[in-house]
Amino acid sequence: MRGRHSEIIVKGDKVVKRFRNNLNYNFWKEARMLNSLQPFTFVPRLHSIKPESLEIEMEYVRGKHISEVLDSIDQIAVGRILDVCRTLDLLGIQKGEMNHPDRHIILSERIVFVDFERSVFKNRPSNLTQFSVYLNSKLELMDEGELKKLLRYYKAEFSDEAYVAVRKRLLKSLE
Repeated sequence: MRGRHSEIIVKGDKVVKRFRNNLNYNFWKEARMLNSLQPFTFVPRLHSIKPESLEIEMEYVRGKHISEVLDSIDQIAVGRILDVCRTLDLLGIQKGEMNHPDRHIILSERIVFVDFERSVFKNRPSNLTQFSVYLNSKLELMDEGELKKLLRYYKAEFSDEAYVAVRKRLLKSLE
């Protein structure tokens, strides 16, 4: 498979992501983010980072992209994705692309986020807000005004209480 910045090569239970020669910075950003997120189960396990060839070898996660299951996604999966978004927000990592995560979230026996080369550290990341807007735009869960109000509250407070309010409301809409 070929992406915009890299080539993806599947080798059994591993994936090699090989960046184009002129994208050294993208390689190092992805390597740094994946390495720092290894304590969590929502990223692929790293096997090796090879700077000389701009390759990252990682676990191949078998599953379905969120775009493939969105119409039938359940509350448990959405809840787990929201929890990952909140974790990234608390870590100060703006993943990027959460407003269109169609190929960046894989659902298997666990939820896995991939493609961290556009990630940046921010004081107030917006993973949860971007994913919530995406989810609402695809599934029409609630009135946009209501969602904006909830998300403004979350961004202003950035508290666990605000997160729980957003999470509960989104999950209730999926019933």
